[in-house]
Amino acid sequence: MTYKVMLIDDDVPMLKLLQQMIDWEQLQLKIVAATYSSVKAVHLFQQTAPDIVITDIGLPQTNGIELVKQFLCIKPELRAIFLTCHEDFNYATQALKLQADDYLIKDQLTPEQLQQSLLKSLRLLQQQSSSVSVQPSSYNQQLFKQGLIQRVLDETNVDEMLKYASSIGVNWNHPWFMLSHVHVQYASYDEHYLQQSLSLIYYAIHNIAEELAKTYEGITPFLREQHLVIVYNYNVNLADNNVLNFNSYLLTLKERVAKFMRLNVVSVTITDKLQLKQLSACYHSLLRHKYEFYVGESMVIDDRQQGMRPTWQPLLEGELDHYKLELRQALDRHDVDGIQHVLANMERSFRERPVEPHVLMHELQVCLRELAIAASIRIDEAEAIYDYMEQARTLADVLKLAERLLTAIALLNGKQDKQRRDSLAGNNEPKLQQIQCFIEQHLADSVTSIDIANYLYLNPSYFSRYFKRMTGSNFTDYVHQYKVNIASQKLKTSGQTLEQIALALGYSDRTYFSKVFKKYMGVTPSEYKNKYS
Repeated sequence: MTYKVMLIDDDVPMLKLLQQMIDWEQLQLKIVAATYSSVKAVHLFQQTAPDIVITDIGLPQTNGIELVKQFLCIKPELRAIFLTCHEDFNYATQALKLQADDYLIKDQLTPEQLQQSLLKSLRLLQQQSSSVSVQPSSYNQQLFKQGLIQRVLDETNVDEMLKYASSIGVNWNHPWFMLSHVHVQYASYDEHYLQQSLSLIYYAIHNIAEELAKTYEGITPFLREQHLVIVYNYNVNLADNNVLNFNSYLLTLKERVAKFMRLNVVSVTITDKLQLKQLSACYHSLLRHKYEFYVGESMVIDDRQQGMRPTWQPLLEGELDHYKLELRQALDRHDVDGIQHVLANMERSFRERPVEPHVLMHELQVCLRELAIAASIRIDEAEAIYDYMEQARTLADVLKLAERLLTAIALLNGKQDKQRRDSLAGNNEPKLQQIQCFIEQHLADSVTSIDIANYLYLNPSYFSRYFKRMTGSNFTDYVHQYKVNIASQKLKTSGQTLEQIALALGYSDRTYFSKVFKKYMGVTPSEYKNKYS
């Protein structure tokens, strides 16, 4: 028997070295996946179901320990081997708690060590398989179901789809189908969970959906990337109200997810009679158009011919400008109630005149980034909120996320103002105006915290701590934001080229300037200039 292996390391040369270090086939092992990204690793794990994972611990975003914890929730029989560049006892003890098969130091790794660790993992896998009756695991069942929904979405021959469904225990014996797309409300998710746990949380929601489906005939939930697809197979008869039955399932699912996961979910459902071959087109249309965006929580489409023809209005040039002005004024006053009032007005306005959701979300993100830069504040969780907004399915969810970010900016602004007043009240600490003045005088230079510390006759370490305490941001971030704010104004009003603006602000490399600008504004300088030219 050949066992499957997955390799994870953010050092690409190390990935290649591992693949070349031993003869994998001789050990009856096959490398089915190799990646440098912890995010990609989750998706690859779901696709390939490896028996052994060899992972670096020091991965960005989600470290190897946390990653293996997620994998074990999906496949408890998994064997894990950890790699690291440093001998760290704390990491080693965490790895042992996960019953890791080995903990190897990369700098000292030899082919013999790797082979010895793998042989240990193989022995444990063989012991597990001999002590457990041979039955398809729940994870394998999930892989089979993934194969089924993929066949549906690829519009495979109907007879082949039905034959495959029957072979894995999904009996679609009736001629008609309903379809629902279920998605998390990210404002509720952000309150309770980390961004990197999203795939695992969706897996848990899917388990709730599957358990509930056992009590409803004809309903099959499928887990897709960051959403669920619920398929209902039924026959038309006078005795059953099929729409009521499907809605009952969806309502109960939402109640259970709220109770057990503390999450709100939103759904858009087609209750019109669908044939199996029509599911693919309807699914892709639901996913792409966000029909439920202005409805609120959940939406039912009972006539797909009418309900699936969105009539979005165009977003007018500068339509968000007066909201941005009001929000900036509220931020200056640290007025959380004022922020909520402006966003409530925005929600009412766009419900009355709905514009294309993707366009509105993009422009709102640009607006939020400009406000954050104008406030000279960078919130650590801001990028996660922007990501959630991209995926959000309703306007209410988008604006709730925006409110969370703006409230954090307002509160940090208030804290900074108090610190500045305290500073002015009676000590000799440098004022922010002095620092800004130095930056202004050296815009064409690459100013560091050491430069400004020397200018102020301060110890560099002390200055870095003081500046972080005063502004809530590190000095490098602050300078980038300060310069990007100037660049955005120049792109709007001056006729200078991108190269001229970049050089004037101390960025000799246009590519690097574009990267910094996009980091803080969400768009490239060229895209920003095209919008306002």
